[in-house]
This record gives sequence, C-alpha cells and structure tokens, in this order.
Amino acid sequence: MIKTVKGCKDIYGREMELFQYIENVLSKMAESYGYTKIITPIIEYSELFQRSVGEDTDIVEKEMYTFQDKGGRSLTLRPEITASVARSYVENHFETLPAPLRKYYIGPCFRYEKPQKGRYREFYQFGVEAIGDISPLIDAEVISLAYNIAKQFSLKNIKVRLNSIGCRKCRPHYKEALKEALKPHYEELCSDCKRRFYTNPLRILDCKKESKELKESLPKITDYLCDECRNHFDKVKEYLSLMNIPFELDHTLVRGLDYYTKTVFEVISTDLGAQNALLGGGRYDYLIEELGGRPVPAVGFAMGMERLMTILKAENKIVRKDPVIYIAYQKEALKEAIEIANKLRGEGFITLLDIKGGSFKKQFERSSKRNASYTVIIGEEEKEKNTVQVKNMKTKEQKEIPKGEIVTFLKEWRKNA
Repeated sequence: MIKTVKGCKDIYGREMELFQYIENVLSKMAESYGYTKIITPIIEYSELFQRSVGEDTDIVEKEMYTFQDKGGRSLTLRPEITASVARSYVENHFETLPAPLRKYYIGPCFRYEKPQKGRYREFYQFGVEAIGDISPLIDAEVISLAYNIAKQFSLKNIKVRLNSIGCRKCRPHYKEALKEALKPHYEELCSDCKRRFYTNPLRILDCKKESKELKESLPKITDYLCDECRNHFDKVKEYLSLMNIPFELDHTLVRGLDYYTKTVFEVISTDLGAQNALLGGGRYDYLIEELGGRPVPAVGFAMGMERLMTILKAENKIVRKDPVIYIAYQKEALKEAIEIANKLRGEGFITLLDIKGGSFKKQFERSSKRNASYTVIIGEEEKEKNTVQVKNMKTKEQKEIPKGEIVTFLKEWRKNA
C-alpha cells in the first residue's frame, strides 16, 4: 500500500467541512477590508526565497524543498507566500495600479521540519499584503483585520503583541548593542545562535531555545529607533488605540524572516496553548526593491490554517451546511426527475438524483444515508397531476405542491432554516 508522504495528509469529512468554513470566513473578512484574491505558483525559482527570506534563516538553511528540474534550474516548493506576491508585484507591474494594492491568498506551503500536532510539512497558509503605502495607518488597519479574524472565530483572550525593529539606518546600532550585551552569555547560546551572533544577532531574540530571562535582560530595540521609526511606531500605537485594538509591547518580538522592518506583530490567544500565536506579520519596506523593483513600502501578515482547524475541531464547532435535496422517482417519471434536478442545481441547491432506482422505500433509505434535508418524490400519479411530493426527512412531514413551485418552496425553507 502506498501511503501519504510524511508530514502530509488528506483533508476530508469533518476536517474538510471546517477547512471550507474557515476559508470562507477568511475570504469574506479580507474582502470586507478591500482585499482581492491572488493565486501564485506553488513552485518558484529558489533564488526568490534565498534573496527575500534570507540565507541565514532556518527556512532557507534547513526547511526548503529544493530540487533541480530537467533543465538544471533550481526550483523550490514555496515555504511561504509573501515573497511570491512581491515577485508578482514586480513582474506584473502592479505599481501602475492605485496604492495601496491589497491582496489576500490561501494556499499550500511546504517546509521540511518535524511534523507535530497542528504543524505539517505541507500546510495551508492564509495571508494579506498591502503594498505601496508607508502610512502607519495601513499598519494599524492590517493589524485590525488580523485581530478581527481572531474575534470572528470566537477565540479567547485575544491580544496583539507589538514591536518595532527599526530600519536600515537605526537597526545596525542596535545590533552592535545587542552583540555587546550577548558577549558574556555567548557560551550559553545554542549552536544556531552562536552562528547568528556573527551573522544576524537580532534572530537570537526569535530563538525558542534561549531563556526568557536572557531575552528580557537584553537592550530594547525601541530605545535605538531613529526619529522616523519612532514617530511611525508612535502613530501605529495611536491608531490601534483609536480602533480599540488591545495590544501589549514586547521588545523581544522579532520576525524570523529577513525582509521585515519597522512594525512587527503577532495576534495571540489562550485557546492556542503554549504556542499561543495565531498569526504574525509586519512591515517589509525593502523586499520589493531586493527583488528588482523600485523601493515600495508594504505590510502584511500570514497564518497557518491547521492550528485554527485543530481548535475548532476540539470545540466541536458546528458548521452550518447547505440543505441536501434528494430526488426519488418511479422510472416512468425519470424525465421529470432530471428536469427538477437540473432546475434545483441551477438555483444552487445540493441535489442528488437517485441513480439505482427501485422501490421508494429503498430510495428513502439512500436519502437518509446521504443526510438529505428533503426528499422530492415523483411517482406516476404526481407526473399525471404535474405535482411533486416533498418530504421533510427530519420531521417526516410530507406535502404535495405544484411542480413549478418547488424552487420557491425550497428557497423559503432554506431562508428560514
């Protein structure tokens, strides 16, 4: 028997119901803020992620699925989607469109890491990108969308963790101060952080292996911000307060990817346990320039859908389903049954036409197994009278109506269900 690849899984049944529910809610939330959907390829040239994510990140060093195609080109299954959206922005000349350009996405990503609960090697990511505006108001708006997504799923004790990691002008001064503070603790650092000490000490703050006490003792990056970054951060906090978004400052919060600048944030909830971050993001004003475009500011966030699915599954979240209509008929009424099935499908009803035929008793049994809400019955008598019988499979109530009124009858039921 051939099994799924380790770290990948099939999605079906109850999980598929939750997946579609989550996808629908996320799409509607993003669209309510003016975002439109973009789909980018699952495979990209490896250089895209090496240049954008950063060669000194765990993703590029350890987690990317990279291979050579038959032409000898290095390709990678995307480990995240922000870089792909930025590449699309440059390649398709989106700078000619009104700014900020607001895009959202939902799709699979791939990272080679140890599979665990809620974390897979193939995982689904939702995210938004607002590209083309430096205003701190767009930062606050993006954070507002992230916060309201968590509220939409009724998560408990939702908060925003917030920090600024400065820019090219002020961040180098902080990195030097951070290295000075870390020197006495160098031998205590994990092997990865000993290397990061020389390449990118900021990422030591993002390492889960280092103690909270050590991180808390280090200098705060907000004390090293230049005037521009400090004013930007103050405005973000001011706008979040105006939007009634609860936030807490966390000077140890950085993002694990190299393209971030200024604002970084996470949305957390106690529903998520020890690893309590639902999503994370921030501003990335250098990424598009690094990919060959002109300097364009941008801000966004991304979230993995599997953790949310795990929570909703544990809470036994009830997903409202559209009604299923089953059509049972005697063979003399097959033409009428097909006509009604086509009409109901055209109106958006999930409609199952009985295939096997036989007695109405057998067809009712198949209707029950399919969890149909209503069974439409067409026998020889109904065909002669140009009517149908409609049976409520829950209450067992049955009613005869004119065939031409079937759509109106079921629409009214669906509206009141």
